[in-house]
Amino acid sequence: MPNDTSSAAAADAAEPADGAAVSTGAGRERRVSEQLISDWQEETRRLGHALALMTLEASAMTGPKWTHRFIIAVNSVAEASSLLFYGPSFAALLGLPEKPDPSLPISAQLPARYVPVFTRGCVASSLSRLPVRMLGAVERDDGRPELYRAAFVRPSLDASRRQDLAVGAFNCSVIERET
Repeated sequence: MPNDTSSAAAADAAEPADGAAVSTGAGRERRVSEQLISDWQEETRRLGHALALMTLEASAMTGPKWTHRFIIAVNSVAEASSLLFYGPSFAALLGLPEKPDPSLPISAQLPARYVPVFTRGCVASSLSRLPVRMLGAVERDDGRPELYRAAFVRPSLDASRRQDLAVGAFNCSVIERET
């Protein structure tokens, strides 16, 4: 079960409770999620309350900025939400195919250890006008702990939209314990 800290406020790097030595690349993980939030804040300043969808043209989502990012169509039942887009690094980290299948719910696409993280992120971003930062640790199938950091933003502040979207960024790293 994921152990996470979620907030709209800034979050520090995760530390394992047992004091184990950690090799995480936390700076890179932080940059991925914080860059998404910076981009969202810049779009909000530039466009005011009518926030655009942060250039959601498929041709513009091929650069390095989008490699760890994803877009989720948020359903009223969070587990039934679906991945509409994700970058190649996001896919590689989670063992996903190159392209998402929007007909499948996230609960059928993501590794089980991350379904609660993404459903909470979707719900929190749907209810908030602020970016949602999440960080924590999950246990991998091989028993090793994995630290993750994610950010979720709601790209439309228009309450009349029929479909909520969550644009996010995700990174994770396996904890290598010294013996």
